[in-house]
Amino acid sequence: MALRRGDRGAPVFDLQRRLKALGYPPGPIDGIFGPRTEAAVRAFQRDAGLVPDGIVGPRTRRALARARGGAAAGRGGGDPAARPVRRERGAPPGEPRWMAIARREICTREARAGQPPNARIVEYHQSTSLRATSDRTPWCAAFVSWVLEQAGIRSTRSARAKSYLDWGHALDAPRVGAIAVFHRGPGAPTARGPGHVGFLVEERENAVLLLGGNQSNHVNIKSYAKSRLMAYRWPATSP
Repeated sequence: MALRRGDRGAPVFDLQRRLKALGYPPGPIDGIFGPRTEAAVRAFQRDAGLVPDGIVGPRTRRALARARGGAAAGRGGGDPAARPVRRERGAPPGEPRWMAIARREICTREARAGQPPNARIVEYHQSTSLRATSDRTPWCAAFVSWVLEQAGIRSTRSARAKSYLDWGHALDAPRVGAIAVFHRGPGAPTARGPGHVGFLVEERENAVLLLGGNQSNHVNIKSYAKSRLMAYRWPATSP
């Protein structure tokens, strides 16, 4: 049964607790699905690449259950091993195995100012040669590297987003799960300068939906201008 604005009771309590744990403040934890809870649901749905209708149906329930990040992780306590990653034996039609790993990290976010860094983001960093220890160090490439390595695929192991311009092989057409590399900043795109990298979810006429890290300081699905896109890359080999 779907939950929506106006609903009350124990299921709404559980929803509000889950939203708060993931870093989406639902207002008072009172079991009343009011406007603040609806706004929190919509924000989560946008980050998860779902239709932001504010209604908690089967797809939103599954995404809420799957998400591992959030405010609790952002406090930086605990052992990263407490959040183990399973090797995927299969994947949804059209999606490579590494996308399931990436999707489970949605909502992982940087710690609040003055708190210890999010241990999960620090773990991402250990997949690169930089091995940063702060969740404030740019981490989009670290996230991509970590996901690929978890899937058994050698990454660039670099903290530079544009290191993926020379990785694997180029794709002439978009493909879900492709590593998408973007130019960021003024001027014409070059191999130097700031960039961004993540996993392709969908290509639209003028935009690319990207599942990536360090997108508004957390892992989510976000739209980027297609005019900034430099390349789609695919692993030379995949398990």
